[in-house]
Parts: sequence; C-alpha cells; structure tokens
Amino acid sequence: MADISARKPVEHRALPSRWGPLQAHRDSCATPPHCARLASALSYDADVQHAAWDASRIRSVSCRSAIVGDLATAYLVCSAWRSTTRPVFMSEDFATCRLDRDAPRRRSRVAPKYRKTGYAEAFDDRTLWFDAIWDKGVVTLVCPRLNNLGSLVRTGTFTLDGRPAPMRLRTFYRHSLTRLKSPTLPQRVTFVAGNTQLETPVHEATPERFRGRNVIVTMSRNNDLVWIEDFARFHAQTQGAEGIVFVDNGSTDYEVGDLQRVLERAGLDALVLRTALTFGPRGRSPFGNTELFLQTCALNAVRLRYLQQARAVLCCDIDELVLSRTPASIFDATWQSRFGLTRFAGEWRYAPMPVEGDVVRHGDHGLRHLKKSACPAKWCVRPSGPLGDLQWRPHILEGFALNWAFRSSAFTYHHCRQITTGWKRDIALPEASRLVPTPTAREIAHGMRAAPRPRSALRPTGPVSVATTAVRRFGEVASRRFFGLRPALKAASLGLVAFIGLAAEEAIDNDPVSQEIAYLMQGFEN
Repeated sequence: MADISARKPVEHRALPSRWGPLQAHRDSCATPPHCARLASALSYDADVQHAAWDASRIRSVSCRSAIVGDLATAYLVCSAWRSTTRPVFMSEDFATCRLDRDAPRRRSRVAPKYRKTGYAEAFDDRTLWFDAIWDKGVVTLVCPRLNNLGSLVRTGTFTLDGRPAPMRLRTFYRHSLTRLKSPTLPQRVTFVAGNTQLETPVHEATPERFRGRNVIVTMSRNNDLVWIEDFARFHAQTQGAEGIVFVDNGSTDYEVGDLQRVLERAGLDALVLRTALTFGPRGRSPFGNTELFLQTCALNAVRLRYLQQARAVLCCDIDELVLSRTPASIFDATWQSRFGLTRFAGEWRYAPMPVEGDVVRHGDHGLRHLKKSACPAKWCVRPSGPLGDLQWRPHILEGFALNWAFRSSAFTYHHCRQITTGWKRDIALPEASRLVPTPTAREIAHGMRAAPRPRSALRPTGPVSVATTAVRRFGEVASRRFFGLRPALKAASLGLVAFIGLAAEEAIDNDPVSQEIAYLMQGFEN
C-alpha cells in the first residue's frame, strides 16, 4: 500500500461519532505532518471495509490509550501504519485485494458510447484480485480482468511469506489468472509495485467437502428466503442435488445464518460465502455483459477451492428451475457423458399479478409468451472430466470452441420472470394478452416422475480391466491438459499430432511425405 506520507491531499468526510474529538483535533491542526498522516489514516472513505480496518489498526497500535488529542500517540500510530504493509481483504470468505485510493485504477475497455447511465459507478476499478487459492504447488490469484493493470502486475513483485515468487499471467474475457509457484502452502501473498504494497491471506483448496457429490453453484443478492428455499428444494427433489455453494453478494435483508438454515432445510449441504464487491455495470449491445467481473471471478474461485472433485456441478440462478425431459437427472446425464458437459436452453415463464402483500413464487409461473425467444443456455459439468480445466462463465465454458455441440434437448429450464428484486435486470412484464397458460415446472417434474436413480444403475457394473482404466484415465488427463492450453498452444499441438500422423502413415506404406501431403490437400478440396 502506498506510504501515507506520499499520498495526495484528500477531502475528508466527517468521521463517525466515536471519532468526534479526533475530528475536532484534525480540523484545528494546520499542516503538522503527523496530523496529516493520522487524518489520512482515519479518512472515512466510502469503502467501509477500509475505514473499519483503519479504525481497528489505530485501536490496536495505540494500546488502548486515548489517542484523541494526544499528538505523540498520533505520531506513533502513523509511524506504525507507515511501516507496515496494509492488508486489504474484504472478508474472511474471499482473500480480496483492493487497490489504495491513490494507486492506479482499472480502466474500462468499453467505449463511452456503449455505457449506460451509472456505468462508471458500478464498474469495479479497484479490485486487484478476488481470491488467492493454493492447490498442488501453485497459488492462483483470481482477478477481475486486469486491462491496463496488467502492466502494473507484470512490473511488480510477488512474495509468498516473504519469498519471491515467479509470476505467470493469463487473461480471459472477464477475468485474469495470476499463478505463483509455491511447493508448500503459504500464509500470505504480498504484491509490491513502487509505493504500492498489498497483502492478503492465501486459502488452501479443500475439495473434500463436495467430493463425489452433485453440487449447485449460484450467486444471489437479497432474494427472498422463500424463493431460495423453493429453488433448493426443487433441485434436491427432482434432480438429485446434494450440495450448494451459495455466493451472497452483500445481502442486507438477512444474515448468512438465515441462508444456511433455509438451504439445509431444503435438503442441501450448504456452503454460504459472502462478498460485498459490486456486481458490475450493464452496457449497451454488444457490450451488455462485458465487464460483469464478479460472477465469473466467483465461479472460478469456488471451482478451484471447493469443486474440483465434485461429481457434477450445475450453474444456475435462483430464478431458474432445471427440468428433465427424460427420467435421467441433469447430474446423472453429465456424469455419464463422455466429455462431462451438458448444456441446455431455457424458456421464460410468467406469473399472474399477485394479490397485494403476497409473495410470487416459482410455482405461480404458469404463463408463457408465445413469441419470446429462448433464454441463453446454462450448463452442468463434471470437474474431473476432460473439460475440467476450462474456465467457467455463467453460460459457457470459456476457451472451448465446441460449446454449441453439447446442447441437449433432453433438458431445459424455466426462467421465472418475477423471481427477482431487479438486482440484475428490469422486471417489466409483457402485455397479459400475449401470455398463455402452461404447466408449471413442478407440474412437469411430477408428470415425469424424474426421481434420481441409484448411482449403481447408471453405469455397467461388470469388471473393467486395469489396462482399460489406465487408458481411460490417461485420455481424460490428456484432454484436460489440452483443452486448458492457450489457443496458440492448442493449434501447435494439433499441428504436431497431424505431423506425427503423417510420418507414421508414411513409415507404414513407404510413400513420400510430399505425396501424403498432396493426398491430404486433395481430400480438403474434395
């Protein structure tokens, strides 16, 4: 974090009432450096987490003394502040690192003409990394797409418990990954670039929690607890969901314990995580979702920390109910899939206007629009499968050119239009005359009697040779490595395989390589 003495003057807001004497003392001082530093340390930033940390730091350093009005203590407090690296994590759930107010900021890559009103306020320009995860000898920092901050990261220095760590950076559509080698689990990761010093804890991956289980991953903010319980119970009963990783985006209507209670009451093993970062801005087409960093960062952070050994993972929102058109559940179909991926489109569903005071529920959505287009596809993936190392986004696996090939007509989902607080979208409804009655998701599920089948019945139980198991395992590992490569390395790998194939065929039939290439080109022309 930048040295306080090097900070530019800031316009201070009024301090909380408990700092009233300090406010008066600060206002009475002209320019003594110790007062300026203390004022900067205690400036009541809009970032509540930073202000709270500032207050706790001063209380601890002052050794419970009455620092207000005591210039000597104020100087000691500021000296202690200045000599430390400032930790900037937002909560205990994610090791989130936020840039100081005077540090460089992330710049949007969306042109101003495509930004809606309020875009700048919703844009996250200060989060350097969302979470820090150690697994199998590597610390991975899951970052919102760095944009211009990539140059800051490349020129800075990372240390793990004080030891320098070489850095590798890879950028995706909405997020970036910074990887640091570490044979053992470090306690803290520190980043230094010029006067900027940042530090957060490092979380160890704990995939054992959901090993071999069917898990839902979702994000929510202030959705009604009734909706959340209905959503969880529906998927537990009709799809065989066993666990849920629930990322709460700073809800103010209830506490984490309330979420835990309703999810467990619905029959799921619930892990509730909370982050207060902004969800992100909505732009104009074709950049409507380009800088919605938070959800993509959260998906990949929980993938790395908790879900690598899950049986199958379903990504869907609280207003979405997944339906089977066959007796198989979405988790079973994905588990049996050779590539471990199932994608499926959705349909909008609407509910009649409720009586005043009543809560609209999923089961009330028995209307559909005859001409409404399909909703974007959602997915379910087997993390241990060939596509397990791909990056997750809400509607696709990033870096996989064949997402379209895995669309299944055996599944759909009902997108319940009135299950929303307006957190992510406008809730305006179409004219009632355009809506026609249709069975609800619960009625369809009961008609299918899609109760999850025993897992022993899903795959042949006959003996499998050691060689077959080894070949299958090698194929999955090789596929994971291949699909996780950068695009250039994928192309190079395919070229190498093609060359080896030509060489092997030439060795078998003793034809010149030039002739083999001529045959290949002729085949393309035909």
